[in-house]
Amino acid sequence: MIRPPAPIVTVLLFAIAVVLAACGGGNMNMGRQLQAISVTPQSANAQNFANKQVQFTATGTYTMAPMSGMPQVLWSIGNPFSTMPVPAGVSINQNGLAQCTTFSGTVTITATAPMDPSFPLSQMTMMTSNVSGMAQLMCP
Repeated sequence: MIRPPAPIVTVLLFAIAVVLAACGGGNMNMGRQLQAISVTPQSANAQNFANKQVQFTATGTYTMAPMSGMPQVLWSIGNPFSTMPVPAGVSINQNGLAQCTTFSGTVTITATAPMDPSFPLSQMTMMTSNVSGMAQLMCP
């Protein structure tokens, strides 16, 4: 059996590690990980809030101490990676403040964050290991 020279093996292993890291696979950070997100309030009727604005907050549960915290999240109406349009007349900003203007009905508010707390929120995609929490917003 012919053995490849050691430098070739090293280069190949490095290339594989780079590809896995770039694709979001092979989670190299085995430290503290986000396990779950809870959104409060779980259900809200905008009619009961000033200017039909509801402030949502996200709390994360982690695998290591501290076991809970306030992760940075991507707020969205429905799935943040969906190509479906958001209904007109309802919105949520990057701070979790939702508002009903002309929309009447119920929507799902979603808070999504990467499982790895050190992963930049701006680089999160549907292919990233993500965690989501949901709540309901009723617009009168």
